[in-house]
Amino acid sequence: MAVIRAGAPDGYRIGSPVTVVPVDRTARTPGSTWAGGGGETVSALKQAGAPLNRKNLSAYKRQLDQSFVMKDLKKYKDLPSFMHKNRHMFDVYPRLLNRATQTWFRVDGVDKLSKEREIMNSFRKDRGLPGLLGDAFKMMRVWR
Repeated sequence: MAVIRAGAPDGYRIGSPVTVVPVDRTARTPGSTWAGGGGETVSALKQAGAPLNRKNLSAYKRQLDQSFVMKDLKKYKDLPSFMHKNRHMFDVYPRLLNRATQTWFRVDGVDKLSKEREIMNSFRKDRGLPGLLGDAFKMMRVWR
């Protein structure tokens, strides 16, 4: 089992003897699995006895730059900061969605139009119309 070392040389974090992953803290990490494929590059360097430095890892960086991984990291770079600054995304909205789902699917003899009104009223009550619109606008800016 390898130790992940913070402050690794050349801005890389050593994850294991065969995998080197660029340091990044984003919410979207599907590329981390793909990035593990760079282990082939690292393995070849280790077998050749070459050090894991910027020059020797340039082929791996080139592979990442040409893949979806770096594009996604750049696209969603502001998402973690947005989520940390807007904690209600983790508590208010999940609670509202849970309540809306329960209301919508409950078989209680109430028509769907009334349920839609109830759901919308609960969203407006808990978050307010300016809050809902502001959150939608901010999310759109972060996501585009």
